[in-house]
Amino acid sequence: MSYIITGRDVTFTLDTKPYDAQTTSATLACDTIIETYQTLDGRAYKSVDKQWTFTIELLQDWGAAGAHGSLFESMWSNAENSPNSTVAVSFTAATGAVFSFNVLPIFPSAGGAAPGALTDTWTLTVVGTPTETFS
Repeated sequence: MSYIITGRDVTFTLDTKPYDAQTTSATLACDTIIETYQTLDGRAYKSVDKQWTFTIELLQDWGAAGAHGSLFESMWSNAENSPNSTVAVSFTAATGAVFSFNVLPIFPSAGGAAPGALTDTWTLTVVGTPTETFS
């Protein structure tokens, strides 16, 4: 049986709080650095490093009240007060695949153009390698 996973099948938590309602897109990606060596026998390849990023597109929620408050205000506070401390992220698909990792906080943008909803895109640096659980 094959699954078709859509964006609506993904949940996203930052610092243990769910922020699915503000998130319009979330992508975990790895940039693998591979060096190529020309040897006497031909080419040889070696993976030498990896840098993970988590890119999310969001609706701005400045001033949001409720159980979780504002994601934008939380991220701003983390970037201002603890810029070198990581924030825990959990990224879960409806199929049960869970990716857990830590990101460094950034300052979100504020404002935008009329008449549309105010949005922002964050490209967050992942510290270390995500762990995964496939069920």
